[in-house]
Amino acid sequence: MAGDSEDLYQRFEREVRAARRRTLLDAFLPPPESLESAVAPPTPPPMPEPSPEEAGLMARLENAEPPPEPRPKPVKKRRAVPAKKKEAPKSLQEEVAEFMNRDQTALSPDDDLDAFLKNSLDPNVEPEPDKK
Repeated sequence: MAGDSEDLYQRFEREVRAARRRTLLDAFLPPPESLESAVAPPTPPPMPEPSPEEAGLMARLENAEPPPEPRPKPVKKRRAVPAKKKEAPKSLQEEVAEFMNRDQTALSPDDDLDAFLKNSLDPNVEPEPDKK
């Protein structure tokens, strides 16, 4: 697009004045750029008068103090991580012995389960009636 810096009205006038095909008469006429513009852009409409409410609001905004700066957020202090005691590394045998001795009750058979299995497998014992 030629003439991005040109106003829309100037582009219009240049297009109207410049002929598509040049004739012999154009050699005797001044160039279109040297002629004064006959097309003027319209003047912008005047700003409307503010209403009394708007005028009062604008006066209050102009005279108002700027809002105070927000307080900075408090910085949380991190508590110090207590130092862990360094234990001497255990040998593999010590770790295995600790694992084997840590819970003796988990390795023993369940007494309730044993009694249930004995009664359910014995054909001479009658099952208990269901209680509802």
